[in-house]
Amino acid sequence: MNTTYRLCAIDLDDTLLNSNHVLSDTNRRAVQRVAQKGVIVIIASGRMHETTLPTVHTLGLQTPVISYNGAMIRNPVTGETWLNETVPPDLADEIRTFARENHFQLNYYLDDHIYSAERTPWMELYQQRTGARFEILPDFYERLKGTAPTKLIIVTHPATVQELLPIMQQRYQGRLTVMRSNAEYLEFLPLNVNKGKALSVVAERLGIPAEQTIAIGDSWNDIAMLQWAGLGIAVANAKPEVKAVAKRIAPSCDQDGVAVALTEIFQIEEHKA
Repeated sequence: MNTTYRLCAIDLDDTLLNSNHVLSDTNRRAVQRVAQKGVIVIIASGRMHETTLPTVHTLGLQTPVISYNGAMIRNPVTGETWLNETVPPDLADEIRTFARENHFQLNYYLDDHIYSAERTPWMELYQQRTGARFEILPDFYERLKGTAPTKLIIVTHPATVQELLPIMQQRYQGRLTVMRSNAEYLEFLPLNVNKGKALSVVAERLGIPAEQTIAIGDSWNDIAMLQWAGLGIAVANAKPEVKAVAKRIAPSCDQDGVAVALTEIFQIEEHKA
């Protein structure tokens, strides 16, 4: 492979992290060795910024983090924010009302905090996966009125998410980005927000063209990122739609697919450490 890749964006859950949401030593070492070669490695996650940080710190990265599916770009070391998009208050109020009337778990992300009206099994599922710390607000619906969150997620049965997705995409067409980032997650984001657009912002700030960029992911929210990058890589456990746009398929997240791909591309050797 003749292309010199200078920027590599990697999704967290079910990509860099295994199906138990754990970072393997093999993946950690591979990322660190690539970074030591001078490649800029960044995390690009659907998670809130705060819950990306344990992995970022373990990897020793000092690079900007793409979080909230591309709504935020922030450097955890310097605190510098390159992008911070928010959902308009009137639309956020509308979605909160919809969730209340239909008794849905709603995750409300405001100022890198996450709020919920009550503790539910769906909230606990999300918390178990991401380590997010929720604040329960008894007056959730009234207190958050007029605020502009970074995003909102309805967490519910996969079949319900699948049913709601086209309805909500049509309802908020031209006003919000509505996507499915996980089987149980229906996400409401600021208009035109996605990981691909955020990656383009990072690359432009760093003076790196798309053809010198790699993106690795597994889920629907990674598609734009894989399409934008010069080399889009899907892990073997990726959704069929993600594999369809990828230029390369790596082994699954449980088989250290990120490490395998990076080792092949950058010709790094595996040294136990």
